[in-house]
Amino acid sequence: MYPCAFEATLEFEAVVLEKPMARLSPDTLATMTGKALPRPALEVGVGAALAGLGLSMCLHRVGTKRATDWQPGLSIEASVLDDLLELLLSKRPGSSANWLSLSFDDGYRDAADYIRTRAAQFPAVEFFYFVCPEKLERRAGFRWDVVEQRLASGRSRDEATKLLQEPHRVGAENVREELAALADVRGFELSTLDEVRALAKLPNVIVGNHSNLHASPNSLPDDEAARDYRTSRDDFERLFGPQRHFAVPFGTPRHHFQQRHVDLLRALGDFTVWTTESRPYRLSERKPGAVLPRFPINGERSASELAGWMAARSVDFRVRGTKHHF
Repeated sequence: MYPCAFEATLEFEAVVLEKPMARLSPDTLATMTGKALPRPALEVGVGAALAGLGLSMCLHRVGTKRATDWQPGLSIEASVLDDLLELLLSKRPGSSANWLSLSFDDGYRDAADYIRTRAAQFPAVEFFYFVCPEKLERRAGFRWDVVEQRLASGRSRDEATKLLQEPHRVGAENVREELAALADVRGFELSTLDEVRALAKLPNVIVGNHSNLHASPNSLPDDEAARDYRTSRDDFERLFGPQRHFAVPFGTPRHHFQQRHVDLLRALGDFTVWTTESRPYRLSERKPGAVLPRFPINGERSASELAGWMAARSVDFRVRGTKHHF
């Protein structure tokens, strides 16, 4: 269970517990706590938990749940995200600049629209927009969007998802017939190059690279991963300027990538690498060449549940520390 320091501020309300506490995971307890607490108490607890730490969140799409969406947690409603940002900012932990960042992976237009309309509203938030440059340029979509199309047409899940298991190859992925022009199909639109360039001009917005293949590094031969990192960097810099940030696809340390993949990236330049490890980071960690964590946000949770979860993880990090992977 998470340390009692968090419980001192965030007390459980027994009425919400439908199972014995011993059977619940720490993350479940944390989300239930966030949901149960009165808003003022939650704001104080979250502010105390995050004080002096850096917090980054990883999201993908903004919008209501689609009937055929087979990964609904990757989308979040704009109102929920607004509420989450307001909650996190309500008791701003410390005065350090860029302590709170919100990043969107993949380059979907609905995410870009959210950033464009919220950047001025939340000037203390640093917005990241990670794109797959070759996909934007060729207007090639993602495999999982093809899966959604196939499910919507009545195909079985097993048949629809076979595509996800096929190998990724540099130079071949974004010319696949199934992906062609998918970036402009209603419901799966990716931003255009001009839209990304306009976004990058906003003062608290940063555009970063997310690779061309968007494959789990562990699924690639090392030479193929190296080619993907190199060619996507070249494409990104040709289209958008210097690559200063790179988000690892999928991004869970060990499960999706290893030290050798970080070494391949570091050989290409002194840029920040972002993962999806569920923890905050110490502000001193943020420097060129660092490997930094981002909380992967489940869009089906409420703002209070998400804040409670991240706060509990932050207290755990502060009390017990963490083993840095890289």
